[in-house]
Order: sequence, then structure tokens, then C-alpha cells
Amino acid sequence: MDPASELLRRYLTIYESELIGVLSTDASGLILDANDYFLRLVGYTRDDLEAGRLNWKALTPPEFAEESQEVLRQLQEKPGVSISFDKEYFHKDGHRIPIRLGVTRFHDGTIITLALDITKQKQVENELEEANARLEEHVLQRTKQLEESEAFLSGIIENMPSMVFVKDAVNLSFVRLNRAGEELLGISRHEFIGKNDFDFFSKEVAEMFRTMDRRVLSGEIPYAETEDVLPTRNGDRIIHTIKMAIRNQDGEPRYLLGVTEDITESKEHERQRAELVRAQAEKESAEWRARQEKFVSEVSFALSRTFETQEILKSFAEKMVPLLADVCTIEVIDEDSMDIVFQECYGTDPEEVAFIRKWRSENAPRWKSQSGESSNVISNKTVIVNGLGEIKAHVKDTYHPDVKVDENSRLVSEAFMLVPLVVRDGKPLGFVSYVSTHSKRRFNKEDQVLAERVCGRLAILIENSRLYYRSQDASRAKSDFLANVSHEIRTPLGAMLGFAEILREDERLAADQRKSVDTVLKNGHQLLKIVNEILDISKIESEKIQLENAPFSLHALLVDVIQLMRASAEDKGIELRLVHASALDAFIADSNRLRQILINIVGNAIKFTEKGYVELAVEVQESAEPKEVLLRFTISDTGIGISQDQRTHLFQPFSQADTSTTRRFGGTGLGLFLSRKLARLMGGDIYFSSAPQQGSRFFVSVAAQKTSEMKLSDVRVSINVAPMQEARDIGLILVVDDAPDNRELFKRYLQKVGVPTERIVLAENGEEAIQKCQGQTYDFILMDIQMPKMDGFQALRTLRSQGYQGKIVALTAHAMKGDKEKCLDAGFDDYLAKPLKREALQEVLSRGSEREN
Repeated sequence: MDPASELLRRYLTIYESELIGVLSTDASGLILDANDYFLRLVGYTRDDLEAGRLNWKALTPPEFAEESQEVLRQLQEKPGVSISFDKEYFHKDGHRIPIRLGVTRFHDGTIITLALDITKQKQVENELEEANARLEEHVLQRTKQLEESEAFLSGIIENMPSMVFVKDAVNLSFVRLNRAGEELLGISRHEFIGKNDFDFFSKEVAEMFRTMDRRVLSGEIPYAETEDVLPTRNGDRIIHTIKMAIRNQDGEPRYLLGVTEDITESKEHERQRAELVRAQAEKESAEWRARQEKFVSEVSFALSRTFETQEILKSFAEKMVPLLADVCTIEVIDEDSMDIVFQECYGTDPEEVAFIRKWRSENAPRWKSQSGESSNVISNKTVIVNGLGEIKAHVKDTYHPDVKVDENSRLVSEAFMLVPLVVRDGKPLGFVSYVSTHSKRRFNKEDQVLAERVCGRLAILIENSRLYYRSQDASRAKSDFLANVSHEIRTPLGAMLGFAEILREDERLAADQRKSVDTVLKNGHQLLKIVNEILDISKIESEKIQLENAPFSLHALLVDVIQLMRASAEDKGIELRLVHASALDAFIADSNRLRQILINIVGNAIKFTEKGYVELAVEVQESAEPKEVLLRFTISDTGIGISQDQRTHLFQPFSQADTSTTRRFGGTGLGLFLSRKLARLMGGDIYFSSAPQQGSRFFVSVAAQKTSEMKLSDVRVSINVAPMQEARDIGLILVVDDAPDNRELFKRYLQKVGVPTERIVLAENGEEAIQKCQGQTYDFILMDIQMPKMDGFQALRTLRSQGYQGKIVALTAHAMKGDKEKCLDAGFDDYLAKPLKREALQEVLSRGSEREN
């Protein structure tokens, strides 16, 4: 509504009211318009008004004409000024009406007048004047009677329970003392009369009394009211005294009258009551603080059990109701956009909760506003409104399955408290609203203190939740980055190692050339080991590492480890031992991860041992469960040992015992860190004992299950790999990879297993693969996952949607938890990880051929 319309609405409200007369006139006095109140006041009708028969000058008695003209003159000189004055109007029947006028003149010349009937007020004023006159006459008569009746006055004074004394106004000597005064002071009136304060009290007390007496007698103050400690012959007493001057008809002071009450006992009772009240208040305050601390502790404990923001808000709201309010609403805002990102509302009455949720949806906070929730949150000020009244909302839907909220429903709120959620650095997080409804509770200062305390805890927990998930996101981002970098390194590295292995098998190589290829393979495998370690760490930190438990021969695994590490030991001229007390049964565990742990620990022992031996010993420790055991390994060496300073960071990532710039030993420092992580994932641990120059002993344990049902084909052993069988019965194979080197390597591998060159088809990406599948079915499609234009998953979906039924194998350099399952769930028939090994390729081709047969 525009301001002009609002002003008109207000004017009409006043005009149509029955409380005051409203009329408009011109400069000549003609009444242009008037409301019903005014017309009834002067006894005229609206027909008289509309006929132009009403003029305020005609209604005004002669004695008020001059004053009215003066008011008109002032209005003409100063348009817009407002003037109020009293006068009278003639009623139509001739009697006079006392009125109070408020007059103002607009710039167009129109004069607006507000007229109020003050007949009753005038009557009251007249009655009051008459009553005052009668009262004054009565007082004068009564005073005269009292002055003439000294005996009557003496009787009153003498029998008063309080001490009454009279002093002469000239020298302030006592001229009268009643019986109560004698008892209070312990002095007879005959001894008292004619003397002054200096005769009975100390100089300081007497001077204090005399100074106050002179102030009263001089008229500086009308009377004196004091509370003093008075020394008497009966001991010190606390007295309350009123002193006033008694004057003659000329107003001259003749006497000083004093009335003193002994309040010693009442003061003591008052002190005792105050002490009791104070003690009770302290007790209640202590009990309240204790309840508050208990409640804050309970709230903090309930909220600290999770980092989930919504769970925190839910627990908080449930704790607040009904202790502080009937309904508690929490709204958390985004740090950047200031949008509400979390909201929780809880109350004892589901219908009230539904109403408030709907009301909030219709009245969202305006965060750029200078008032309301925005200013409260930014200024960190709590707002309490008691006696809030009725809230209305147009509710057209339901927020609770068992509650129906009628359209145009309303909520009667007794009180409302809004507490901002602000962390220590002043950053706003949102606010908490406490609403009192059917309980009729009103919020006080204690409620505010408690609400602000728990809201402070809530703000900290919300901020901690955000920080926690940011750290989780940062950790995942780091792990994803490492995994992606590892993927990008593994792809070209796989091609390099693959071609180096193919080249090494060429019988035409000279000895020095073969040695160079061996060097490439050796360093390439070392680089691959580092990349795999980084990838494993990223898997662990992202919780994506997966244990693959299967039956294996522990004896074969240990022999495999010794054979793999023997060359390194022989190069350094140290002895490598394997010790076990008895034959080792078959077990179920992740043998590949166990092999990785043992190779890392044994490899470290060989690396840091210059002479002597490295020994790998094993024992099986039975468990309380029949089929569960703990495999315990001890790796001993006669190497350089570990100093006390090196112990603290030995199992930290990227940390090594030898950190000098002249390092003799290589490595990334990831082996021990990764090995302990894997051992703990497998239900065990790694610890050690060592001393400088005295060698080291590492103790490794992993959990496993015993099994007696294991076929030889189930045993996972990496030594003595059988030579690859030629795949002469395989028809066409399509290799899809965006890397030319990988396509060529896969082609060479396929040729090695007996696939003729003319049966191998190559494609650079998914789109090209789909084109080459039109009207053609391959025995196998080896499909890379990560490719430009169209990746492997998209190509797979397109082929399957076109009805392609051939076997499609996923190729990926990722090796994170779930990657294999993701590929198989998407519809791939099998899965190969890069760097591709010929043995794995042959196994996939063999499995595919067996299923076909």
C-alpha cells in the first residue's frame, strides 16, 4: 500500500470513529464537512450541513469570538501549525457545550478541526474546586480546635507509642518529651526539659542533629526523615526519626516537632530475613547451576557421538524440548551463499511442528535485511519476545503423516527466543528458535544464559563437523590424486616393461644388449613397485583396499618369498634362511598381501645388512576358535640396527632410518608404513626390537583360517609359472586402447600366445570399436576403460544395446577397491589390470575359451 493510501485509511478510521468530532471549514468559517459525532454534539443534522447552514462563527458565543479569530489568524500565517484550546459552542437548542479543539490549516486553505466534548471534565473540575474549598475550610476549623485544645493534644502525644519531642526553634532546647521518649532514652522528662543535644550525646552526634534541625526550621527542606544509631542509657538503638517545623500564622518557625520510632528489633528481623533470602537464593542458584551443568554435559555427550550435522541437530532439538520450549527449530546456513542447508524442527505437538515448518517455508529469512534473523545472527544478539500472540499461515499441505493442518490455521505462541549460532571468530552458522506455545512458558534471563551456553556448544560441533568432512574430502582428494597419478604412470610403464620383456626374449641380442635390457627391466620393476606402494597407500586412506581371501599353501608362499629375495641376498654376500618347526598346513587369507608384507620386511633386512644373515621364521599360534589361527613371522638380521631417535618415525610414510644427504640405501620410506597398515587390516600387526649395530628383529602377525579342503589349482604360488599355451583356436580379437604403445604391446602378447596377426584388430577408442563391431562378432574384445571421445563403459553400453553378445574384457590401470566389481556389474565378462602380464592375459583367454566350450 502506498503512503497516500495508508494516510487516507488512517484519516477515515478517525473520521468514522465515535470518539471525537472531525470537521473541515474554509476561511469564512463555513463548515464544509463533519462526522456524525460532531453533528450530534451541536444538535444539527446532515441536511443542515449539506444546506450550508453550519458556520463555526455562528456556533461560537461572543466571549470566545476574539480568541477564535486570533487562532484563525495564526493558522493563516503559519499553514501546517497545530493549535489546541478550549472554548464553548451553542447547541441547536440554545445550551452551551464546553469543548476542546485541535485545529490545523492545510496549504489549500482548508481548516481541519478535531472537537472533543469536555462537559464531564468541566463538571469534575468544578466539583473538585468546591470540594477543595470545603476541605480547606474544614482543615482551618479543625486546626483552630486543636490549637484551642491543648489538653487533647497532650493526651495524644503522651499516649503515642513512639517517642515525641519538641524543641524550641531559637536555641533548640527540649521543651517537651512524652513517656515513650523517657523509656527509649532512659531519661526522665524533668531531667530532659531545658537541655539540648550536646548535654546527652557526643559532639559529633549532637552536631549532626543540630544541622538537620536548622535545615528544617529554615525551610531548606520541608521535613527531615533520618535513620541513625542513637546511644542511650539503655544501649545503642537504631531509630527512625521524622522532624518538621511548627510555624505561627505568619509562617515563622516556633517549634521543631520530632517523632522517633525504635526500629532496632525490626531491623534485626529484616537482617535475618535478608540473610535467609540470600541463603535461599544462593541455594537455588547453586541447584540451578548444577542442573544447568548436568544438562549441558548431557547435551554435549549426546551431540558428540556423531559428525553428521543432521544427526547433531536432531539430537539437540530433542534435548531442548520440553526443557526450554515446546518447539525447537534449528536452521544452519551455508558459509558462502547464506542459504539454509540444514533444518531441524522438533516439538511435543506434531501439529505445532507441522505449522511452524510451513510458516518458515512461507517466511524465509532475508539475509540481506537490516532487521530480523539476519541482523541477530550477524550481531550475535539473542532476542526474547514474551507475549508474542497469534501467528497465522496458509497451510495447504501436511508435514506429518498423522497430522492434518487446516488451511488458514493459526498458532498461539506465548513466547519466542532466537539465539544465533556463531563460532569464536564471529562467523555466523545459523540460529536456534525456541517457541513456547501450550505450556504458556515465558523466557527469562536464566533461560537465555542456558540457551546461549548450549547453542555455543552446538555451534562448535557444527563447525567441527564441517572441518571433519573437509578433512575427509581433502584426504579423499589427495588419495584420488595419487591414484590418478599412479594410473597415468602405470600405463606407459606397463608398455615399457612389456616391450622390454619381449625384447629380452629375442635370441639375437648380444650379451651387453641383454644386460642393458635387464637393467631396464630391473629399474622398471623398481619403479612399478614404488607406484604400487603409492597406489596402495591411496587405497588404504580412501578405504578402498580390498582383501581377497582364498586358500593357499603357506609353505609354498614362504619358498616363493625366499626365491624372490635370494638374488638380492647373494649380491651382498649374506645368507638368507627359512626356518619353520613343522609342516605348514593350507590356510585361507589374502596370500598376495601377506607375500607383499614379507617381501617388504625381508627386503628391508637385506638392504640394511652388510654381512651375516637374514632369517625368516614362522610359527602358527592356535586361537580359541577351532579353525582360526594367528600366523606369526619373525624376520631377524645382523644389520646396522635402528637408533632410539629413528624408532619414533619408522612406521611413518615417506620416512626412513637413513635420512642423510649421503644416503647409501634407496627406497621411498613407504614399505614399513604400508606393511603395518596391511597387517592390521588382516587382523594382526607389526612391531620390532633393535639396537644400533646389533641387528633388528621384526615380528609380523596376520589372522588366517585353517582349511583341509584345497585343490592344487587353488594354491596361489607365483614361482615356477607354467609356460603359456598357444591359443590357436581363438578367432578374431579386437584390442581397444587410446595408447598406440599399449595396442602394439597387446598385439605382441597375443602373438606370443599363438593368435595369428591377421586375427588381431586394433581400435583407438570406443567409437571406432563400435564401428568395427557392425556386422562382426569377435571372440574377445579387450576394452580399455579410460579413453577420449567414448570411454569403455559407454562403448560397452552402446554395444549391448545394439545386441552385441560377444565377450568383452575390461582393461584398466586403476586397481582400487571395487573397480573389478564395477566393471563386472556394468556387464564386462572379465577384467585385466595394467601393467598387463602375459600370464594374466593367457588366463583370461583360457577362462573365456573354457566357458565357450
